[in-house]
Amino acid sequence: MLRRLDIPFRDAAASDLAWSLLPGAVAPEALAHLRASGTGTATLDLHVLGASHAVEVAVGGVVLTEVVAYGAPEGRTLQQAPTELVRDGLSYRFASTVEHHAPEAMEGIARTLQDRLEGQPDALFATFPGAPGAVTALRATSVADGAGWETWHLYPERGEVVRTSTSVAPVGAPSVPASAPLPLAGAVS
Repeated sequence: MLRRLDIPFRDAAASDLAWSLLPGAVAPEALAHLRASGTGTATLDLHVLGASHAVEVAVGGVVLTEVVAYGAPEGRTLQQAPTELVRDGLSYRFASTVEHHAPEAMEGIARTLQDRLEGQPDALFATFPGAPGAVTALRATSVADGAGWETWHLYPERGEVVRTSTSVAPVGAPSVPASAPLPLAGAVS
């Protein structure tokens, strides 16, 4: 789903983002929202918060909310975020990367990402007025007995692309690691 947000993009940077995982929490107020349909036994709600995101996931009656945003509650830098943890009987895996590109390449990267996500029912792609290349996008991914998602945050003024990949499944379910995000050069997976 493509959403053109009604708020101006403000300069943001990867270093401004903080990660938090909140048990049972409701996501902060979103500018765009999508309930993903293809997540098997889990419920997954994708939220665009501006140049950041939140994802509410419910697996087996346990709700967790991942927030990657400026000023995330109880937040840690992306570098300090755990790659794996167990909370309330769920195995949570998280990976993030920051890619650096020439600022003039960001609009093309945003178009490539939009082309890859357009028409996917479990993807949310948000743009900002007057800011070519500024994008926040999320996509649900399939995980046995759980849920997964990928996100992209494009900050054109700085030439930064922040990518995250997350999976959540009951402890003891087949191990499905959150894969390291792939570079956007050429194609987006």
